[in-house]
Amino acid sequence: MLGIWLTVIVIAIIIEIATQVQLVTIWAALGGIASLVCEVCGVDFRIQIIVFFAVTFIALALTRPFVRKLTKNIKNTPTNADMNIGKTGLVTKIVDEAAGVFRVTVSGADWSAKTVDSRLPDVGQPVRVERIEGVKLIVSTV
Repeated sequence: MLGIWLTVIVIAIIIEIATQVQLVTIWAALGGIASLVCEVCGVDFRIQIIVFFAVTFIALALTRPFVRKLTKNIKNTPTNADMNIGKTGLVTKIVDEAAGVFRVTVSGADWSAKTVDSRLPDVGQPVRVERIEGVKLIVSTV
C-alpha cells in the first residue's frame, strides 16, 4: 500500500505543477502524506483512507480562505488580444453593410468588427475597442 500513497502524492504534485501552482491538488498531496505516515506505522488500510480524506478536507477548509485572500489581490495582466480592449483603431473597409461588419486596424493588426449600437461607421473613422467576442472586435465610435 506504500506505493498507492506515493503515487497519490506524486500525481497530486504533478497536477499542481501543471496548473501553475493554482493550489488545486496540494491538499490531496497533504492527505497522501498523512496516509503514507499511517502506512509506515502499520495502520489498517481502511483507516488510511479515512485519514486521507479527513486530512485533505481539513487542510482545504483551513487554508482555502487564506489562499483566496492572498490571491485576490493578484492582478491579471491582459495578454494577446485582450490588450486591445480600450485602444483606438481606424475603420479600413466595410465588409457587409447589411450585417454591420467592417474591418478595423488596431495596434497594426487587422480585425473584423461590429459596433455596440449596430451603427456602421465610415471608412477612416476612429473607433474604440469595447470588448472581444470570439475573433470579432466590438467597438464604439469615437
